[in-house]
Amino acid sequence: MRNLSSVLWVFAMIMLANSCEKASLEPETIDHSKDFLKELKIDRSDRSSAEFIRGEFDGKLIYFTFKSDNDRGWNTQFVNQSLELDQISIVRADQTNSVSIAFYFQQANIFNRKLPYFVPAGEGEFAELVLMNLRNTGSFIQGSAQDDFTFWQTTSNALKIQISSVADYTLEGTFEGYIRSNTGSTILVKNGRFRIKINVVDINDQ
Repeated sequence: MRNLSSVLWVFAMIMLANSCEKASLEPETIDHSKDFLKELKIDRSDRSSAEFIRGEFDGKLIYFTFKSDNDRGWNTQFVNQSLELDQISIVRADQTNSVSIAFYFQQANIFNRKLPYFVPAGEGEFAELVLMNLRNTGSFIQGSAQDDFTFWQTTSNALKIQISSVADYTLEGTFEGYIRSNTGSTILVKNGRFRIKINVVDINDQ
């Protein structure tokens, strides 16, 4: 019986060694969908920009200060009292216009809130962050299961947004949390800040 136990013990050790060796031979999976973060650089003008969105994305400090002429309809609050519409969208891109970041605030009623104001996780009242690698937008349909260039999250899940000031129609605040793509890639966001001046459009007046 002792010999049988010795044989089983040796067999178990051999199997364990083989499994460890097999595991070490398997190539480590590298998530290339986040390579674009490493390529982004901070321009000197970014740090002095009066309006910006910035944060640490997987430890990489990124500034978004570029405002495209095609951003009409963005950086605006649309309101319509009869329709109970209250929607704010702000957007900026990096200086090469290869990566954009956007926030969408729904039913936030921000200008009537006591500040600082944490955007809640309600179904009607919430906010969403979307980070997009614009260089890869043609690779798959946005929103599809193969979309690996759009990273997003809402305050209903792993995103926290606080508004600290709305003076002179300029939104200032902080954000942090996790954003993810539909392929399962995640980016940790820390020390996020934004300062963006917005327009207010009352659709009732249109």
